[in-house]
Amino acid sequence: MSQMDVVIIGGGASGFFCACELLIQNKNLKVAIWEKTSKTLGKVRISGGGRCNVTHDAREVRKLLRKYPRGSKYLRAKFNNFGVQQTIDWFENRGVKLKTETDFRMFPITDSSETVAKCLENTFYHLGGITAFNRSLESARFSNDEWHLVSNSGEEFIARYIVLAIGGLTQPKANWLNSQFSMKTTPLVPSIFTLNIKDSDLHELSGLSVSEGRIKYEGFKQDYEGPVLITHWGLSGPAVLASSAWHAVDMYHLNYHTIVQVGWIAERNEDKVREELNVHLELNKFKKVGNSAAFDLPKRLWNWILSNAGIDLEKIGGDLKKDERNRLVENIIRTKLQVSGRTTYKEEFVTAGGVDLEELNPDGSFKKQPKLFAIGEMLDIDGITGGFNFQAAWSTAFSAAHGILKSY
Repeated sequence: MSQMDVVIIGGGASGFFCACELLIQNKNLKVAIWEKTSKTLGKVRISGGGRCNVTHDAREVRKLLRKYPRGSKYLRAKFNNFGVQQTIDWFENRGVKLKTETDFRMFPITDSSETVAKCLENTFYHLGGITAFNRSLESARFSNDEWHLVSNSGEEFIARYIVLAIGGLTQPKANWLNSQFSMKTTPLVPSIFTLNIKDSDLHELSGLSVSEGRIKYEGFKQDYEGPVLITHWGLSGPAVLASSAWHAVDMYHLNYHTIVQVGWIAERNEDKVREELNVHLELNKFKKVGNSAAFDLPKRLWNWILSNAGIDLEKIGGDLKKDERNRLVENIIRTKLQVSGRTTYKEEFVTAGGVDLEELNPDGSFKKQPKLFAIGEMLDIDGITGGFNFQAAWSTAFSAAHGILKSY
């Protein structure tokens, strides 16, 4: 361990993938991973509910890039060299076959993240890689074309290259990077979160969802389509998570207090919705409105929308006045709710912000120091939920590995 070709700081997805690719291409390299905890690949093992959402079946680069609120320009060349198809092939060549689910997320056919973790670990160790547990980097000095490293235990090591793969940044990490390597970072804010809504009546609908909902924040033009889930604290689901990623910085500056507009059906044209509603009410004109849900909405959600629109559930459908119908249409396509905070989405915590991409060469090395690389979540790159952040990890790691191999 005293003298290595490459020392990778961080035993997560990007760190292990970079190490594996280095040794696959040159098994004579001395590669070590320093992991500050007692275990590696922790996030891989818990991601996707323990199944590991390896990537997303968006094989066209232009479509893939649309899923990244930040960093898409930097990722373009990396995805052209190592994108979704190459990721599929890489894992399948090592015994991990992937499957595509109906929402295009890709998982190992075993439905176990351990399959992915073991693949990375076994590949690395089989090719002679070394892992040092409970070891972190305290300081690094570049002299005589090599790095002189000091670990948390005070031991000194030498490496030709350093690859930083330390995961999503926190402010203390960013401060350390700046002090140690004069590294610039962009502001750090949470991304991919659910919305807290203080509405006890809404909370009682916890577990209900619509498959074709819509989320929009007041003051912003863009809206986000997809499933919307009601929780015991507010709103979640793919549409909410996508909106939180794209508006991560906006929501941070608003202190997570704003008005969100929720559409409960796919149709957004008011005239069409009003026409369909009138047809429904005519067909059920002798029934109580609370007993005849329109637009295939869950009955309990329909009744909540009626109440939110100020309509008595006991009222007969044919007796609804024009202003009541207008209020109902408004609440079907634009229910306004007060957001009063956020909740981290399970273990899928992602940070918007990180190492300033202007600091880096295309292979992930630093312009000021070509023998220092940064990869994975620590970069100012983040995607929406669905396998996109892992794909960025694999692709930036592959790029760094080949950058080292090319200059070695």
